Amino acid sequence: MIYKFGEKHVVFTYGVVKSLESYKQMKKSQHESGGVLLGKVYKDLIIVDRISEPSKEDKSGRYYFVRNVRKAQKIIEIAWEESNGERIYLGEWHTHPEDTPTPSNDDRKLLSNMLKDSHMEIDFLFMVIIGNINPYVAVQRKGQKLLEQLKNLKSTDGLDITLYENKHGKIFGFKVGGYLNLATFGYDIYNAVFSQIFIGTINSIVSLTDISDYILEEQKAFIRFVVPNRRDNDEKVFTLLDSMLIQIRMVYEDMQQKKLNNCVNIKIEKIFYS
Repeated sequence: MIYKFGEKHVVFTYGVVKSLESYKQMKKSQHESGGVLLGKVYKDLIIVDRISEPSKEDKSGRYYFVRNVRKAQKIIEIAWEESNGERIYLGEWHTHPEDTPTPSNDDRKLLSNMLKDSHMEIDFLFMVIIGNINPYVAVQRKGQKLLEQLKNLKSTDGLDITLYENKHGKIFGFKVGGYLNLATFGYDIYNAVFSQIFIGTINSIVSLTDISDYILEEQKAFIRFVVPNRRDNDEKVFTLLDSMLIQIRMVYEDMQQKKLNNCVNIKIEKIFYS
């Protein structure tokens, strides 16, 4: 599950999606389930990589779910401590016994009330409602009354490539989201070429350098790879990333000649660390 939130991508990891889908109310005897969303927030990316599971302390029925506040808060605190403050509370999830769910009045008020007097480091929260066929994913911004439903990434949205550049003008990582829809699945040569460029670059850096503390986030139609900033003098790493940039430009120019470049968006994000 990948969604767009302004200039950010919101990525739900495979493990989270699998857990959420396991609680679908396919049988009439099943109660609603729910919990909290946990994850990491970057400048251009939000990763939901953990959820809390329903517990005996929660209250539920076929058409309602009320989580235990104390237990949820404890889960949030432990996740924050174990990740050294990186993994934080990002919102709520629950199920509805309908194919395509819509938020109830209580759902709409929940996040707004939580944000109203909060001192959280973010000014938004997500609401995920799992239906039997389609999920409902929305964001509540602080100061706004209405939930804003997010659109999931589609093949028609094309490919977004973001290159991270440090204060020395060196590329130290990249983020790629989406996919091209220029031919039948499995026959799109440009998808294959871009995939080979990014995967090949990662494999080269891992196998040809001594780097081991890189950051790699990978899901279907999404990949993010970042080299730790303190390796400013590792020329071998930067040479491989520069080679990647040259390959990207060559493919883009080829697509440009064939008037296919409108399917690809490439940008450089300057990120300066202190």
